[in-house]
Amino acid sequence: MGKRTLWVSLFALFLVLAFFELTDTDMIIQNHLYLYPEKIWILKDPHSFYRAIFYTGIKIPIYIAGVGALIAFIFSWKKKIWGQYRKGLLIAALSLIILPLTIAVPGKNLTNTHCPSELVNFGGPNPYVKLFDSYPLNPNSPDGKFPRGHCFPAGHASGGFALLGFVCVFRNKRNKILAFILSMSVGWVMGVYQMLRGAHFLSHHLITMILAFILVSSLNLLIKDFDHESIEPQK
Repeated sequence: MGKRTLWVSLFALFLVLAFFELTDTDMIIQNHLYLYPEKIWILKDPHSFYRAIFYTGIKIPIYIAGVGALIAFIFSWKKKIWGQYRKGLLIAALSLIILPLTIAVPGKNLTNTHCPSELVNFGGPNPYVKLFDSYPLNPNSPDGKFPRGHCFPAGHASGGFALLGFVCVFRNKRNKILAFILSMSVGWVMGVYQMLRGAHFLSHHLITMILAFILVSSLNLLIKDFDHESIEPQK
């Protein structure tokens, strides 16, 4: 994952932002996930069963993977045989730290975008405003403003997509593919769960996924290679 992946990801970021800004795809999809007669989302979870699995529980192995990558990176300085994986382990650990934090703090605070469940279209108090559009005046507020939204990009799924960093750990093409499939699968399972309960739009997850590619590619280009200190594995 080098310069080519980075440039393709940046171009994809532009295309996705433009597509969802110029179309109503997000709203069309969410309209099919909301049961208007009952005024509830398609995934109703009165006893928080699904939340325990797809929101809280799924984060545990991601945390373990991140901590494990960081510990393995530290120990790789003592275990020379691990030297060949050192750079990849650092990228994996940093990806799982940087992507969720970047989206959770500056990302959500700067974009001022509301979740589907917070919109008037689905029983909420706020109007549907796209990322680059301006909010209308709020007649019910003294300053004429609506509360700031904190829903874009997708924070929950960022942990799953950040697992993409493990692609850099492996040398074998098969293992790289498996790491890629795992990261995309976990990210989209987390993302679809959020969409089904009205917590995010499709564009939120697509942008988060692309940001994961940009981050991992950038780290792979910026972090120096430790391979010269490693011992090549026996074939």
